[in-house]
Amino acid sequence: MVSFMNSKGFTLVGLAVIIAIMGIVLATVARVHSTLAKRDMEEELLFRGDEIKDAIDEYFKRGSVYPRNFEELLKDPRGATQRSYLRKLYKDPITNGEWDIIKDKAGRVLGVRSKSDKEPLKKGAFPEEYKTFEGKTKYSEWEFVSKPRIGTSSAGR
Repeated sequence: MVSFMNSKGFTLVGLAVIIAIMGIVLATVARVHSTLAKRDMEEELLFRGDEIKDAIDEYFKRGSVYPRNFEELLKDPRGATQRSYLRKLYKDPITNGEWDIIKDKAGRVLGVRSKSDKEPLKKGAFPEEYKTFEGKTKYSEWEFVSKPRIGTSSAGR
């Protein structure tokens, strides 16, 4: 009878150890998945921010004035022919909501930034076009601001 009780205790301890190991493995997998998802959102933020910045650049090049709103990037009201600079209005991928719009003194759209105060994974080793993002501690500090180069076009990039 004594050996039966000892084997039950051993099985219970063994089961507890297995459950603890499984918990550690699942926590590690969840952390890795979360990091990968955050990295993907950062890449999407860079893509969408660039798309909007480039659309604002092209809008400016066509008439030396910035758009009043995002809708003018979808359908430029100036001129006889309708022109579109964006295929759609992108949401901020970090918040999945509206962008914080950067405007000039006249209220025209110069660029966008995320409304998120979360800390980015990426803080360094940015390509040249994103060097201003180096050392930033919040996504809201990553600003995508129009700096059009007059006389050049982004067509053919």
